[in-house]
Amino acid sequence: MYSAILIFHIVISILLVCIAFYIVVRSLFGVFNKVSFSSFSEVSIPVFAVVLLYLELILGMILYAIHINKLETLVTQDHANMYFSARFWAVEHTILMLFAIVFGHLGLVYAKNLEDDKEKFRKNLLYFGLCFLLIVFSVGMNMIRND
Repeated sequence: MYSAILIFHIVISILLVCIAFYIVVRSLFGVFNKVSFSSFSEVSIPVFAVVLLYLELILGMILYAIHINKLETLVTQDHANMYFSARFWAVEHTILMLFAIVFGHLGLVYAKNLEDDKEKFRKNLLYFGLCFLLIVFSVGMNMIRND
């Protein structure tokens, strides 16, 4: 069960990175007046991205609850390397992803509530850009650690 949830969590993360990248690129074009604001691209896609962020939160909490039982056995000198890897997922990854959820949600709120289209694009660029960077940074940190 743990493996299936982990694979689903990873697949959704990859999908989320692609969607956030699309929002960032579309917002860049919007800031420089190359595209016009559309309700689907600038509101519906961010809504879907935020839904995926919250789904990732739920899956991450389930994975954490399953994995926390194993963490107690790692607190020995023999398992120090595995302990630091587990600490990364328990602390750094969790904090980074909570900030990614906050930034994604702020981007969604601004995209829905602002009046000026250019300002909507700027807010989407800022907040979904930060969300995208946090997700890529967190996943990249794990890849570098496990080389």
